[in-house]
Amino acid sequence: MSSRVALAALALLALAGAARADDGVAARVNGTPISTAMVNQVVKGAISGRPQPPSSEEIAKLSDAALDSLIDLELLAQAAQARGITVSDAQVDAEIARQKAKFASAADYDKAMAASGLTAAELRTDTRKTLQVNQLLDTVVWKNVTISPEQVRAYYDQHKDQLGGKTFDAIRPAIERALLEDARDTAQRRYVDELRSKAKIEK
Repeated sequence: MSSRVALAALALLALAGAARADDGVAARVNGTPISTAMVNQVVKGAISGRPQPPSSEEIAKLSDAALDSLIDLELLAQAAQARGITVSDAQVDAEIARQKAKFASAADYDKAMAASGLTAAELRTDTRKTLQVNQLLDTVVWKNVTISPEQVRAYYDQHKDQLGGKTFDAIRPAIERALLEDARDTAQRRYVDELRSKAKIEK
């Protein structure tokens, strides 16, 4: 999963537990609260479908990881806003329609919206934030991230015995994608670490 898709998925998981006035606050990022409900919803998404319930120790670790991810998301959203990155209403409409199309029926979508407790206005606000973060990643964080043909060839040569006898030409696109994703993850982590060093984060 690419960093951008991971962020979008995380944001959508968090929507179902979006902050309410009576939620406990798990952290504040430059004054912006992240609710315990948001953290819990991300954890629920991570463990859903498992055959065995996780231990209390695993839940604690997942909660810590979820909170850190939500803090990163908020930092990126604030950075996007500080840079004046904007998203049009048409882009928001298109993204909501894309997410809605993932449901089997309009009734299923309406049921999920009702269960989340989100209003249509809140959904638009959170969708806009996610799209702003994606634009920040594309135009700033990943702007100069590239993979050279030499890197792709070197990876193939080093891992040829593990690639099931596939030729270089056959597997090159997959290697390029994997290396680019790794490079983007590294660039994103470096960027977020810098944001964290300058931010006021209260847990």
